[in-house]
Formats: sequence, C-alpha cells, structure tokens
Amino acid sequence: MKMVWLIAPVCMLMLGCRANEDSIQGFIGQAHDEALAEVAPLQEQYKFVADEFVMTSPRVPFIRPRPELAESEPETAKACWQPDVRQVRGPLESYPLVQLSMKGVLGDGNQLWALIYTPEGKLVKIREGYYLGLNHGRVLQVSPKSIEIEEILPDGVGCWLKRPIKLTLVTTDSAV
Repeated sequence: MKMVWLIAPVCMLMLGCRANEDSIQGFIGQAHDEALAEVAPLQEQYKFVADEFVMTSPRVPFIRPRPELAESEPETAKACWQPDVRQVRGPLESYPLVQLSMKGVLGDGNQLWALIYTPEGKLVKIREGYYLGLNHGRVLQVSPKSIEIEEILPDGVGCWLKRPIKLTLVTTDSAV
C-alpha cells in the first residue's frame, strides 16, 4: 500500500507537466514570431587607395645613407676644435657615466686612485688621465670626495664641445 502512495504522486506530476507543455511551446513560438530585431546599418567601408611610389632621388631607400663628404661641410666646421683620435679604448669607455659610480679612493697625498663600480659589479682603479664614459670622458682630477671629468660631445655641425662633469663618492648610510 505504501508503494501505491509513492507512485501515485509521481505519475500525477508527470501527467501534469505534459498537460502544460503545449502552452509553453505555443508561448515560445508566439514570442519568436512577434520579436523584431532592429539592427543599425553598417558604416560604409573605407576604401584605401595607395599612392604610387615616385623615385625623387637616385638613392636607394633600403640602403643606409653615406655620410656627406668633407668638401660639403661648412668652413666653420673645419676651423673649429677637433679631438685627437685615440685607437685604444679603456675598459670603462663602454659604459655611460650614469651607470658608473665612485665607491672609494686609494693612495696618498701625491697620487690618488678612484675606485669605480661598474654595472657588472666590478671595481676598477683609475687616476688622472684615464678615460671613462661613452663621450670620451677624461679624468682631470681625483679628490677624496669626487672625480672631475671632461667629456667631449659633438655639436652637430662638425665641431666638438668640452663639458665638465663631476662624479661624486657614493656613500651608504646604514644608520638611516
């Protein structure tokens, strides 16, 4: 008898759901038929027109241009100061000055050597007359707190300018 009570509600649920299935299908069909989709028209597609290449000079655009000849330089460039060309570059001339830092000084009152820290973590010993930096920087003086450097920079028209720079001792304060 208990089994009948359990089966009867399950059968009624199944029959009840089927009775309402027709109205759901009809509602979905009616909603589908009445639905209107308003789509804005697409913008007209841009038509790309490439310009025709016209060769205006005999130079090939895929080859790096050669520097102008010395005859075409202005007279002022020939009369201005030019640096001496050095063939051998020092170990510190491959780094910008911004990447180098002064970490200490060695020596006595007659001759001081500065300790320069490189980006690779090496310490290099330099003194007056040594070169460092990318712009032909020459050490003029080493003092206990700084290094005076003279850089040589091109001015863009064939002349060179000297610029003084000071590289100061970097100290680390652990008490801060």
